[in-house]
Amino acid sequence: MKLKIFIIPVLVLAFACQNTPKETVQEDEPVAEEPTQKVLANVQKIELNIEGMTCTGCENAVQKTLNEFEGVFASKADHEKGIATVEIDSTKVDITKVKEAIIELGYTAKEHNVLTE
Repeated sequence: MKLKIFIIPVLVLAFACQNTPKETVQEDEPVAEEPTQKVLANVQKIELNIEGMTCTGCENAVQKTLNEFEGVFASKADHEKGIATVEIDSTKVDITKVKEAIIELGYTAKEHNVLTE
């Protein structure tokens, strides 16, 4: 009796495994390659001097505004230092428009420094 209790589940499992469809790969299908990281020749890292940021909420507002621009890859604002560092595609982003957007938020956007060419 104990043997039947053991054998029946084993047989059910064995037949269930045999009936599962196997994935077939056709040789005609091209294999998708992993995307390679693009080398971006127009990337610049810019440091903007911003006055008026007093807290992390200010930092978040500045970063959100900067990230809305097409061509901005990353941004980091620091209210203690009074700066925002932005990585941009220099062919897509006009730095004067970025400064205007920061001014519209209520902060003063002063000069900027290009950290990388």
